[in-house]
Amino acid sequence: MFVAVSIFVGQGMLSGLVARSGDVRALRRVLAIEDRFAPVGGGIFLLGIVFGFITAFTGDLDLTATWLVIGYVLSAIILLTAFAYHIPYATKLKAAAEASPDDQASQDLRALVEAPSGRWVNAFDGVVWLALIYVMVAKPFS
Repeated sequence: MFVAVSIFVGQGMLSGLVARSGDVRALRRVLAIEDRFAPVGGGIFLLGIVFGFITAFTGDLDLTATWLVIGYVLSAIILLTAFAYHIPYATKLKAAAEASPDDQASQDLRALVEAPSGRWVNAFDGVVWLALIYVMVAKPFS
């Protein structure tokens, strides 16, 4: 799960920083690499969920324990945010970067990069990831 967090959060931070730099060619390269890593991160995240359930079943854990239910909800929020925001945003960002001239970001690309919704969703997403890590490590309410 830590690898999944590193891939998702790391690549998101990197593409955000490069996008704000205005270097269109660098952004295209980062987004191309992100296209290769995103499925790996998603697969590792889903594997982590599967292994979590296997551990719960074989370790005689109560699947309705409060900390596990909180973990289920946080995992669902992460998946929902990925499919509802991050994947469509990355698709739009890639299309805008491809349509931009090499020497400067187009108006569409700048509008996407500077949209306040991105900062809010990324902040929310970061809090959810941190909460999930905390719940899985500390097991509160158990």
